[in-house]
Amino acid sequence: MRQVLAAGFITFAVIDGAAAADRTRPDVPLTIDARGGIRVAVHVNGGGPYTFILDTGSSRSAISDDLARELAAPVVAKSEVVTMAGSAMRLVVRLSPVVVAPARVEALLAPMLPAAQLAQLGRGVRGLLGQDFLSGFNYTLDYRRSRLTWDEPMTCNGPNAVRMAPAEGRFVLVADADGGSPLRLVPDSGAEVAVLFRGRARAGISAFRVGRVTVRDLPVATIDRIDPDADGLLPLHGFRAVSFAAGGACLVVR
Repeated sequence: MRQVLAAGFITFAVIDGAAAADRTRPDVPLTIDARGGIRVAVHVNGGGPYTFILDTGSSRSAISDDLARELAAPVVAKSEVVTMAGSAMRLVVRLSPVVVAPARVEALLAPMLPAAQLAQLGRGVRGLLGQDFLSGFNYTLDYRRSRLTWDEPMTCNGPNAVRMAPAEGRFVLVADADGGSPLRLVPDSGAEVAVLFRGRARAGISAFRVGRVTVRDLPVATIDRIDPDADGLLPLHGFRAVSFAAGGACLVVR
């Protein structure tokens, strides 16, 4: 299952330098597969473009070990990387800069993942783009048009805005579920289906609300995982578009 590999990085990466976007440039085209996975062209260390999975549920970006060697990215640390499939110690490399035109982050510290592991997410995938890059910007994932747009500052006071809270480098929203207590969910573009963690397992969710949007009869997978900050993952590919405020202050679904 794709979400088992892609979602759930829980340690911070460091962002060095300024993040900036020149909004005079065109929107960024996205490739969206049948399961909702988003591929985006990324330039790294002056090379590329390379295909990365855009994963709003991952706290940090990652790069394949073969691409890191190809770019001669310097190893700066070793870190535990935690996914739903388990944890492992990985070498961490410095990427400078990382660019999804026109957005740019001067430096990221990214763990190296085996190329074969990333290949399970799709042919030609060379890395993951997580919140250590994305959270510096206001942006919209437009699933209907297959476009990423870098937006002007968003207001979080509108009726369609849903406040979020930071949690281990990711962001968590509260969804009102019918027939049960509210659910704390990570909005996750890398999740194929909705996921509930151990202790919140249900056969299904009849309906829940995110802002003014009601989602009905959503199939749910259960994962044997304890997360003190979240009850599960909310896939985003069922919405027409999702906008994120910089820093994870809020999101708007449509």
